[in-house]
Amino acid sequence: MKKLDLRVLQIDLGRQIETVEYLKQYIDFAKANDYNAVLLYLEATVKVECTPFFREDETYTPDQIREVVAYGNEQGIDIIPALENLAHIDNFLLYDELAYLTECTDAQVDGRGLWSGMGDCVCVSNPKARKFFDTYYEQVISLFTSQYVHAGMDEPFDFAVCPRCTERLKNGETKMDLFYDHLMNTYNKLKAMGKTMMMWDDFFQYMDVAEKLPRDIILCLWNYGHMSDEPGGFWLSQKKKDWFRYYDKLGFQYLFCTFAHPTAKLYNIDTFTAYAEKYHPMGAVMTVWERSSRFNLAGYPAIAYTGRFWNGKAKPEDKLKIYTEFLGSEEAADIVLNLDADGPTYQPSTLKICENITLARHLSTNVDEYASRKLKAIYDKMPEGLQKDILLDVYAIILDRYLAKKQHRLCIEAFDNYESRSKRPAHFIKQLEEMKRLSNEAYEPLKALWEKYRPGVRSLRDQFTKKFEGRAKRYDAMIEEVQKKEKYGVFYVELVLSGIWGTPRMTIEIHYKDKSIPATKYKTSAKVADGVNAVRFRMENKPVDYVLFSNTGEGACYPCHFRYTCNGKKYVVSSATKVQGDILNLKRVLLNDTQYAQMGCDDGQIHFEDFNVSKQVHTIKLKFKKL
Repeated sequence: MKKLDLRVLQIDLGRQIETVEYLKQYIDFAKANDYNAVLLYLEATVKVECTPFFREDETYTPDQIREVVAYGNEQGIDIIPALENLAHIDNFLLYDELAYLTECTDAQVDGRGLWSGMGDCVCVSNPKARKFFDTYYEQVISLFTSQYVHAGMDEPFDFAVCPRCTERLKNGETKMDLFYDHLMNTYNKLKAMGKTMMMWDDFFQYMDVAEKLPRDIILCLWNYGHMSDEPGGFWLSQKKKDWFRYYDKLGFQYLFCTFAHPTAKLYNIDTFTAYAEKYHPMGAVMTVWERSSRFNLAGYPAIAYTGRFWNGKAKPEDKLKIYTEFLGSEEAADIVLNLDADGPTYQPSTLKICENITLARHLSTNVDEYASRKLKAIYDKMPEGLQKDILLDVYAIILDRYLAKKQHRLCIEAFDNYESRSKRPAHFIKQLEEMKRLSNEAYEPLKALWEKYRPGVRSLRDQFTKKFEGRAKRYDAMIEEVQKKEKYGVFYVELVLSGIWGTPRMTIEIHYKDKSIPATKYKTSAKVADGVNAVRFRMENKPVDYVLFSNTGEGACYPCHFRYTCNGKKYVVSSATKVQGDILNLKRVLLNDTQYAQMGCDDGQIHFEDFNVSKQVHTIKLKFKKL
């Protein structure tokens, strides 16, 4: 690996602040592992003169930021601020004093369904909002000595949808015009302060303004998956482009940005670095995100290897040695390095709704069970210290994965039992109680770890506590449900999706022939794994009169087959009719194969240009016959 000039380690303080002492330790860790810059992702976490209302327990004072910057300078580590002023402003919107910043009202928020309330994006047509961020930028950036400022610009899904913005669009401007105007205002503000602007480039998928931009903006391409020969597309647009070849041609400097996987996996770093080596990046960023329900520690082995690799001091064959250095055990290092890459995407499995299990998920459940059990045994024998703390964080994350998959597998078994009518409440209760025990056992040492690394610091929105207490309540609710010994029918929806980037949301209303029985209704995401995937829904053990199946949200839904079982009998679709919306190839749902219908719009550009497309409802009515 050729040595990169700029090697940046990021930390997400916008979703979880850390103590000043920990940030100094993080800077030491970065330096020891060959990074020469630390990127502080901040959002609304610095309380300055223009934000006196910011909560003290969720923010830093100017003096604290100056202390961190000064320490970084002493260690030869450039401390770079990352400040959002377009999307990801939800933490600003927690304050009533800043409600005017928002692009959305409650009625407008829909689309991808990622945000609630007032959305996540600033109104770029509001002069008052621009003035606030210009002032906030100036007051925060003045605390830093770095020549660089990362200005965000990523993921503005609910961009330009308010009356002010839509009026500009009606008068001839485009969303690209509004984006470019906002971007250039930020650039000019930073330029006047003597700063070099960095920005994420993901929304060039929808608004490729790169050719119009000043060439001294540093473009940051993030991709957190497995990279093949060149980057895949983002979001529903899925526009595939050889971006680095394009940036080289235009004369930009750019960074490639990888992900410190919470279970310390390296597939993203290995493949993205291999792609970047074909071109001329000025450096790279190891990003670390969203640690409010866990810690940064689990990523340390991958972070350390990557920093040394990017500086030309480590080779791929050094992985086991470096992981052993941080995990304190070669056996633990070998287990972690050989885990599967990710936990598969799946529905939240309950006794009412569950996605069918795949072979990969089935096998990875066993792998995660083995890994968590072995790592716990190694952890119990280790002496106190950093290595044990890192191993605990890794173990806890793998245990999270295992418990989620175990719950999923258990719910699949429950749905199978609905159809076979062979109830085994004692079997389910025993497993749920064991899962609860494992979760509670992990919670206690993790609480101690929190006090060690985050004394006096709250988890953002109490996500750390909610994760464990919420899981225990979920297991208790499932135990209570199993004890009822009710008989149920099962309704199947088989879907085809080409990927997981869209966010279609399906609604199902099951109406029974016995009109005295209330309809069974579900609303859930249709964002399932690639290929054909069946989602099962619990229903009354009664014959069905008809079913209304609807889709809304960003992206199309592709149903290919429906069926249900009750009283040991199976029923399949006898007729399918359009009720409303955009429906294509509806007759295909009458076939028991992998041909599929389409409900809704699958063009990401159309969704982005017209936010209301995501609010459209597409509905079909299904009748059934006994097989």
